[in-house]
Amino acid sequence: MLNSNCVKASVKVDNTGVFVDLPVIITDDGLLRSYLDYLIVHRNKSESWKDRSVYAVRLLVDYTKQNEGCFANSYDLFREFANSLYTGTVAEDGEDPSGLRWKPRAVKDANFLINLVTDYTDWLATQNEDKKFKINPEVKPTSHEEWMALAAYFQKKRRAFLSHLWASKPAPSSYRNVMPRRVSKSGGTESKKSFPEGRIDDLLWNGFVRYGFETSNKVYERLDLKNVLITMLMHHGGLRISECFQLWLEDIMPFDDGDNVTALVKVFHPDRGRSQGSVSRREVLLQQYGLKPRFEYPKSHTLHAGWKDPKLDDEDKHYLKVWWFPQAAGETFYELWRLYLQYQRSPDDGKHPYAFTSRTGAPYSVKGYNQSLKRAVERIGLPFSKEAGTTAHAHRHSYGQALADAKSSSLIIKNALHHKSIESQEVYTGLTDKQMRAHLKQLSPKIAYSEIKKGISHED
Repeated sequence: MLNSNCVKASVKVDNTGVFVDLPVIITDDGLLRSYLDYLIVHRNKSESWKDRSVYAVRLLVDYTKQNEGCFANSYDLFREFANSLYTGTVAEDGEDPSGLRWKPRAVKDANFLINLVTDYTDWLATQNEDKKFKINPEVKPTSHEEWMALAAYFQKKRRAFLSHLWASKPAPSSYRNVMPRRVSKSGGTESKKSFPEGRIDDLLWNGFVRYGFETSNKVYERLDLKNVLITMLMHHGGLRISECFQLWLEDIMPFDDGDNVTALVKVFHPDRGRSQGSVSRREVLLQQYGLKPRFEYPKSHTLHAGWKDPKLDDEDKHYLKVWWFPQAAGETFYELWRLYLQYQRSPDDGKHPYAFTSRTGAPYSVKGYNQSLKRAVERIGLPFSKEAGTTAHAHRHSYGQALADAKSSSLIIKNALHHKSIESQEVYTGLTDKQMRAHLKQLSPKIAYSEIKKGISHED
């Protein structure tokens, strides 16, 4: 139950002609202005982050509204808000006098929500101090803005929302039993699922077939190559699905490593990436195509593709490289990429720079790929689910697992997956491109895609 509302608004922050599209929280007191100010400061965050942040703050707003007068002091109220995210608000008999009807959340999800609230209240506490805003914790708030200011006060003074406190030792509840939360020894709440072992070739070469061309002996007729290429980028290149959809045509090029020609794939930051001299990708998108970076579109928009802020291989031009494993996959990828460009990529009429297109020439969507992946997985007789390890992100897990199975060092795996870490790897110097290629080449099993190469035509 959410008593507050969220609406999209175009906000003018200065006297330029630029408007910022942001979600706005509306309570029964009106606009929650402090949170709007917070989002203006953090407007360059991803759309998914904004959505979850809004949701977390709305939960706090609604909890305070539905539980006024239930606690001896405000500190207890904020403490129990955190506990309620883990335990839910419904008693064993099914009753919930608060009307919230919250279900218990996984530890990871509850921690994340609390951290989002903490970020907001930390920022608000700093703002209030700068404005010499005085908070009296003994006086009952009369508006949602005052409740949020009080939450910021307690967060600043007592670290009231720190999630690790609640995850390890729940505070006693004054009106219901609080069940302990269990966390696995590795710190996670569930095991990571990789794509079913031994089935990737079946998926690539038999799953993504085109209707009416199932029996063709030509790869570019039988297979939907964009889906094959995207899957290879995740399974043999370790990319996240969202990173595949940030690729431009110019980001995929041939690279002669001395033995074979493989695909050199660079994934640029969708905003700050600089592939054309000193001009950022944001500027190119706006000036040449009238577009925004894909992570700024709402999730419901076909252009939306997120960005997880990975470790970059080039901090000046803001891009990461795909490190193929096994390296033979990079050679096959480039052959298929050439066929895709020649036979299947629909003309975009200069309306966008993106590598993968739909049938109409528009940028291919994440939703479109996921639908195709589901059909391909079911076509080869597998269920499509996160539990079965057949969704898109499972391929990235398979890539990491393959490196681990090949006895790769933790530093190699960290670099290949582009993880940022505060682990012991930081004591080592970064690896050069030549060192990464040499390590992965040595680790790669001596295999090639013999079956697919039978069908690759070089008539082009």
